[in-house]
Amino acid sequence: MLFDAENLFSRDQAVTATAKSANTLDLGSGDHGPSERLSLVVCAVGFTAGSLTVEVHTADACSDAGVLTSPVTVASYPVSADALTAGGNVVVSRLPHGLKRYVCLNYAAATGEGTVAPAGGTITAGLVLDVPAEKTMPKA
Repeated sequence: MLFDAENLFSRDQAVTATAKSANTLDLGSGDHGPSERLSLVVCAVGFTAGSLTVEVHTADACSDAGVLTSPVTVASYPVSADALTAGGNVVVSRLPHGLKRYVCLNYAAATGEGTVAPAGGTITAGLVLDVPAEKTMPKA
C-alpha cells in the first residue's frame, strides 16, 4: 500500500481532541464513490488510550483555507479503544456514496461519561489504490 502526498488527508497528525484533517482533497468534478478504485485508509500509530470516530465530510465548495462550505457527513467509522491502541490500519473502506467535489475527514474524539480522549498517537490517512488484504498491518 502506497500513500501519495496529493491524496493525503493527514500525515502523522496528532489527534488528542476532535479535529479536522490537515488537508481537504479536491476530487474534481464528476461522480465519486464506490465505483472508483480508490479506498480510504486511516492508520493509527502510538496511541496509548482513547477512542474516536472518523467522519467523511464533503461539500460542493471550499474556501482557500480548506474549510468546506455547508459540509455533509457521508460516512462514519467508529474506532474502538482496543483498535486505536493496537495501531495499524483502523479504517479501510471503499469511498462511500454521495461524495461531492471536496472531501475532508473529521476525527471526533469520544465524549461522554466513562470515555477517554485519544492520547499519545498520530493519524495518517489518505486515498489509496492498493489496499492490503489484511485490515490491520503489524506495528512498526
